[in-house]
Amino acid sequence: MKKNVWKKAASIGLTAAMAVSLAACGGASGSTSGSGASGSASGSASASASGTASGSASATASGDVTVIHAVTSGSPKPYIYQDEDGNLTGYDIEVLKAVFDKLLQYELDLQIADFDGIFTGLSSGNYDLAVNNISYREERAESYYYSLPYDKIQYVFVQRADDEPLTSLEDAADRGYTIESNAGGNVTNALEEWNEENPDKQINIVYSDADISVWFEHIEDGTTDFRIDDQPIFNAYKNEFGYDLQGTPLSDEETQKISTALDAYFLFPKTDAGAALREEVDKALVELKEDGTLEELSQKYFNADQVPDDSEFEKTIN
Repeated sequence: MKKNVWKKAASIGLTAAMAVSLAACGGASGSTSGSGASGSASGSASASASGTASGSASATASGDVTVIHAVTSGSPKPYIYQDEDGNLTGYDIEVLKAVFDKLLQYELDLQIADFDGIFTGLSSGNYDLAVNNISYREERAESYYYSLPYDKIQYVFVQRADDEPLTSLEDAADRGYTIESNAGGNVTNALEEWNEENPDKQINIVYSDADISVWFEHIEDGTTDFRIDDQPIFNAYKNEFGYDLQGTPLSDEETQKISTALDAYFLFPKTDAGAALREEVDKALVELKEDGTLEELSQKYFNADQVPDDSEFEKTIN
């Protein structure tokens, strides 16, 4: 029998998962975030489904279903966050739930860990699937399988509302601007590459693992000058906290300097079981694309259609 039980997430620290400041950059930080040790969770939310099929490396039997252990960092909003009752929700989570509503052979156990713990947990076999609006990186593709995409993003320059809108990284460098960002993210990597290639036009980088809300506050109070984030994250935080900030979309040329991978994916261990689970998840994603569920959820959480193009559902990226 199909079960539809989503348990309330246990007490979760509100300042963890800070290593994920950009959603499709490999992660994002949020005001509602999860904390946990690598390969374990301090809180969990569970869903379930029943039926028959192969499981994955850490999947465990539960009656007539196979339990799939999924993991997320618990942020950033509006992709992943906790509602007023403490339940995990957001675009990524609702897509994942919709996927497993179609996979009756599985019971989904969703756990929360710090961002680094997502990857070590996948590698160690503690988790079967990761959901965190994760973008493609070549080095990650060597260790993990990527699903079909389920989201695409638009980067924006975030600045004070009274500031002259930025047009490029060169513009930020010419103004002597400072950005606060976490080490290892796509944006930070791109800025470091810019500085290396342009020794006479430097962008000042302040490395920080603070919450993204703190980064926005620092722009507002003049401690720093700008950030590069994706549009839904900026909109969500501005609406929630009322920041006096503006967001200016990056041009295609500037976006390419940050990342050529603007879609988000689920990740799986690079094992036979991981490949089998990916195949079933991908089939469900295609169905959700075709029946309009992805667009419906995108409109609900982003007020925009951020579903990848049809052509991107034809073949997995690795």
